Amino acid sequence: MEFFQWHWWAGLALVLMIAEIFVPGFFLLCLGIGCVGGSVVAALGFGASAQLIAFSAFSLLSFLTIRPLLMKRMWNGPDVKTNMDALVGQRGRVTQDFEPGLRLGRVSAAGDDWRAECTSDRQLRVGDLVEVVRVDSNTLIVRPIEG
Repeated sequence: MEFFQWHWWAGLALVLMIAEIFVPGFFLLCLGIGCVGGSVVAALGFGASAQLIAFSAFSLLSFLTIRPLLMKRMWNGPDVKTNMDALVGQRGRVTQDFEPGLRLGRVSAAGDDWRAECTSDRQLRVGDLVEVVRVDSNTLIVRPIEG
């Protein structure tokens, strides 16, 4: 089986677009689009210099047009919640009973088991549903959900 030059460009485009999944910022995606341009030019039978020019032009064009649109659409600044901020508003289940006087227990939220403090003196039992109000260091501050 013989590999043509456009196969190499297309393979590199595919690798870069898959690698974009692991790297934020749409940088590798733009280079992948440039590789698609180089692949098309190579498939049309042009030489190496034309392929590099097409790669550069398509990459630059995608950096100036597609990347800003994707960044504006996907990275909304303060609206993107990460780490502890993403826990606020999440629901969880009690994994260790809360004592009414201490208001301390454990809650499973967002796939992890957390130390938790309840906002009310209500006794919570294992399996009760709670909502995360805020995060204080490594402790979730939760409120019971009726139902």
